[in-house]
Amino acid sequence: MTDASSLHVELLATGDELLTGQVIDTNSPWLMDRLWDLGVMVRRKVLVGDDREDLAAAMQEASGRSDLVVMSGGLGPTEDDLTAEVVAGAMGVPLEVHEPSLEAIRERFRKLSREMTPNNAKQARFPRGATVIPNRFGTAPGFSVRLGRAELVALPGVPVEYRGLCEEFVLPQVSARTGSAPAFRLVKLFAVPESHADQAMRPVMDDPRNASVRFGYRAHWPEIHVKWSVPDGGEAHADRILAQVRSIFGDAIFAEGKDELAPLVVAALARRRERVALAESCTGGLVAEMLTRVPGSSDVFGLGVVAYANEAKSGLVGVPPELLAAHGAVSEPVARALAEGIRGAGKATWGIGITGIAGPSGGTPEKPVGTVFVALAGPGGTEVVHRVWRGDRDRVRKTTAYEALDMLRRATRG
Repeated sequence: MTDASSLHVELLATGDELLTGQVIDTNSPWLMDRLWDLGVMVRRKVLVGDDREDLAAAMQEASGRSDLVVMSGGLGPTEDDLTAEVVAGAMGVPLEVHEPSLEAIRERFRKLSREMTPNNAKQARFPRGATVIPNRFGTAPGFSVRLGRAELVALPGVPVEYRGLCEEFVLPQVSARTGSAPAFRLVKLFAVPESHADQAMRPVMDDPRNASVRFGYRAHWPEIHVKWSVPDGGEAHADRILAQVRSIFGDAIFAEGKDELAPLVVAALARRRERVALAESCTGGLVAEMLTRVPGSSDVFGLGVVAYANEAKSGLVGVPPELLAAHGAVSEPVARALAEGIRGAGKATWGIGITGIAGPSGGTPEKPVGTVFVALAGPGGTEVVHRVWRGDRDRVRKTTAYEALDMLRRATRG
């Protein structure tokens, strides 16, 4: 049995598209997160293009120092899919057809009523001695071999296939090698800089009783994740730390574990039998998009308006033109009027009004780029917050959308 903290794992993602920026590697962060749950921190992640020499060098280097190397990509039917060929070359063995995989590929094409072209047979060829990993999520099977000191696992790069095979093969194998999983906890903070979170956590991390605890952070603005794992299933120890962390960050914690902001808000509204209506300007419907990603959101959300122009603010939501003339579209009174107007129009319990300057232009010395006003109208009155967010247009819009949902979360908790 290997201690989870000493298991050396590296990830190797392949494909020219990852290096040109055409495609973002989402597989590796997902697997890193899942491995962390098992107490394993990935040591390295490497991106390599579709080049035989570069791929062979990266593979040899990783397998020479790792216990486990997980590769993604390069298992397709085309000329630039090189993984099986390069692995076989590194092992000094030929590629061989795996008949069960070939028949499974044929059967998949038959079920899809599509013609199987000859190059698809390439996906059933593996290095001699490989353990084939059947793929019920797609066409290309994965495989596992021993190379250097490592077990090398090659998986298809399509996210649904990669994640499915990790769930069925990689993660159970890691769990079997490391034994009992550590006790894992995670809290998610809104709009707390990573450096501030780290400073606030110092008394906990420096406590000698937590010497064996692994702490970590993930910055994914406007979310900051604080996580820790206690070895040998120390559930009570992990919960004691959780109590301390809750007291440190208080209501800045919007979620714990796998929970997400929008589903929590939808669940709270559903539990209370309440509804929300939205009037968005600078966020352009982003809050509505976040809500409607959640199954069941139609039970709590019935009306959303993107009132970008002043005419729309007045004509659709009922903001008085004189209010716009006196204070400007980006102002507290207008945000308040948007929230109260949409609440009435939607016959909702809650109304959210958002107005701001997302940039990159449109700012003034009095109202610089990043200035936003978010209003929440509800049974007890209307609350308005004024922020000046830094960052580009997307960052300002996303942070403002989070602010709106977080205000609603706080108002509907309990």
